[in-house]
Amino acid sequence: MGKFFVDGEETTGPEDWKVLHPERHWKTGYSAKALAYSWESANGFPVEVGEVFRDSQFGNVELLVGFPEYRTPLPGRGRSSQTDLFVLSKVSGGLMTVAVEGKVGEDFGPTVGEWNPEGSRNRQTRIRGICDLLGLPQDSVSNLRYQLLHRTAAALIEAERFDARYAVMLVHSFSQEDEHFEDYQDFLDLLGCDGNNATPNSVTYAGNRGGIDLFLAWVRGDARFLRV
Repeated sequence: MGKFFVDGEETTGPEDWKVLHPERHWKTGYSAKALAYSWESANGFPVEVGEVFRDSQFGNVELLVGFPEYRTPLPGRGRSSQTDLFVLSKVSGGLMTVAVEGKVGEDFGPTVGEWNPEGSRNRQTRIRGICDLLGLPQDSVSNLRYQLLHRTAAALIEAERFDARYAVMLVHSFSQEDEHFEDYQDFLDLLGCDGNNATPNSVTYAGNRGGIDLFLAWVRGDARFLRV
């Protein structure tokens, strides 16, 4: 069973994650609380996540350690990518990093074009650095949700840091209607995958980036955690 850490201390349960969130976000039915209770209640990966990974090329995955609200520095100046939950895990082929984005009904925020409407030099540097990392032309991402872009970059950056063979950007969505799944599909298309054929509860291989095999996954969370 993996361990979770908040502020350098091993957690004793999901309520230990509360200090990382504004009070307005720590509510029943919200993604922060649902994610914490889902992962802390599991013996390793939540059942639905483990099943999706098991049905993919990964097989059994072992959770080693997890850090809620984990910050990964990105190219350029400015804020780090703050992943809802960063997980270092082990599969038969080696180590795997998982950048988890928890959702209920909220969207993925502004597009790249909306995030950088004035074309500021530093934001351009950041976008260029992320695009280079993902192997994307910079002029192709203006309509993409920026959160998907930098969260995936964070998974790759941490994989390089930990010398991991695999990197996964996982959307763990507790929306039973898979709200905003179309934005995820658009991102897959941009990465050279067939987004139209992607389905919830599946893993998609997005190619090798700098020696690291990149995957994206969308897993529908257990609705009972919306009631805790």
